[in-house]
Amino acid sequence: MEGPRTTSLAVPLLMERVRAGERLKDAFAAVSESTGFTVGALRSASYSARGGEGVHHGNNILTPAEDLALVYAAQAFSHTNFLLTRAQLASIVLDLWGKEVGQTWARSWVERLREQLSSRTAKALADKRNSSSVFEEVLDWADQVEEVLKDRRLPPSAILNYDECRLVGGRDRLAVQRIQVADTELPNAASTRGGTVASILTFVAADGAPFLSVYVFRAHLGEGDTAETRFTLSRVQQRTRNTWLGLYGWTDTGFVDAATFAAVMAAFREEWRLRNPNKECMLSGDHLGAHRQVEVVRAAAKSNVLCWWLVANTSHWLQVLDDVCFVRLKTIVPVLSDGKVIQALLTNQPTRDCLLEAAYEAERLALTRVTIQAALKSVGLYPWDRERVVELARVIRGIGLTSDGVADKSRGATAVVIRQAHDQRAADQRKVMSGAAVIKKAKVYSGKDLIAQHEARVAADANAVAEKEAAAVEKEADKAAKAAWRAEEAEHRRLLVCRACDHRVHLGGRASHLCACGSYRVCPPCMKTSEGKAMVSAHNVVCSDVPDCT
Repeated sequence: MEGPRTTSLAVPLLMERVRAGERLKDAFAAVSESTGFTVGALRSASYSARGGEGVHHGNNILTPAEDLALVYAAQAFSHTNFLLTRAQLASIVLDLWGKEVGQTWARSWVERLREQLSSRTAKALADKRNSSSVFEEVLDWADQVEEVLKDRRLPPSAILNYDECRLVGGRDRLAVQRIQVADTELPNAASTRGGTVASILTFVAADGAPFLSVYVFRAHLGEGDTAETRFTLSRVQQRTRNTWLGLYGWTDTGFVDAATFAAVMAAFREEWRLRNPNKECMLSGDHLGAHRQVEVVRAAAKSNVLCWWLVANTSHWLQVLDDVCFVRLKTIVPVLSDGKVIQALLTNQPTRDCLLEAAYEAERLALTRVTIQAALKSVGLYPWDRERVVELARVIRGIGLTSDGVADKSRGATAVVIRQAHDQRAADQRKVMSGAAVIKKAKVYSGKDLIAQHEARVAADANAVAEKEAAAVEKEADKAAKAAWRAEEAEHRRLLVCRACDHRVHLGGRASHLCACGSYRVCPPCMKTSEGKAMVSAHNVVCSDVPDCT
């Protein structure tokens, strides 16, 4: 059999031996002997044929097949939104192939295959954001929203969304920080070395028009209602279709708390009535305790504002403004702030004013009609696309991923097992060992449901108070009855005591003297004495005059 005529044709023979597990040095020697090409020529041809791909060195600990298997395993965890640590990678290598590697090796292995390992369906999530209950709640939420939209034919200008982000300043630079919230009145943000310059609460409509922007600054109010503070406001623009209302507020923290949000909603209702009298709108936002105030929701309902909230722990992929708008704002703000700071330093102006000026300008550039409409369409909120919402939820959970080949199917199958193991572990952690029943907390999405839940809670509290008061009255009655019984028993025991010696008790014998009235007794020893006889005679005189003696 005639060998290959060029070194490039000999490269497949070399790769075949390497994939079979043969050492690279031995593979070069064997192919050189069989083809007649030198080892140096074969090495150069193999490097050229790979086109810049990572070269599997002869001193590598893992063979190409083992290396590929480890990549597939890491990708399976990645598709399920779980991260393998370097220690876990080393443990997998030791368990599967009996090769001891350290965390330094794992770090270099990850860096070498970063392009393959960086393909993720979403960022790594905490357990509460990656639980199976979130997917079920999204399905329930999508059904409710679809039912509401069928009953109400709302124009795009009447479908609005709001979200909050923070402007954080540090080292003479301004950055945008997303709000990562829990079900609390005051949301929390990730730690940062800089201080919060302001919080922005933005309202946008589905037709692509920004509706309202609220800047909340920090001021040292203390216990009083007023305080003196410096401010820098955006220039008031002429009212056109491309401009929107801007409001400003101050709190002790610079965050949007419950009281501030109530004031913002009052301004929103007033602006909505001014622009759209007697028209209904649907307003959606994050699932925060500060946003779900009963009085605020009730007042909004009276102004034809239907309040809705996203499913808890889904704002990182279902929130409209987080998807595109705040991403652009995060990109534009640092660039503008750098330029403004340089200008301020050259002209001896305060940098804080320049940072806010950059934020005002960046907001105008980021919140465009095209950007807002693209963000709404990407998450399926407008035009309403239930399949898109469910598809995003599936991707986040790693459910039903596309599989084109054997490797994709293997990763998908492994991801299913990993997800089931995680759900089972979470379910085991939620189990209790006592006899009390474990109930699942109800999820509230619409303002109507929130008001109904609040009224049910108020009614339940009133019933509990009434039952408590009835129990207290019954307890007092029992206490009074027992006190009366004790008093009666004490009086009965007093009448059984001898009136002469005052310590012997009459137990029913006939030897004791018992008056006809039944309330005067003298024991037998005392009846033998002259004093006892005299006391009995004196009582008889009184008893004959007063029949009801005691």
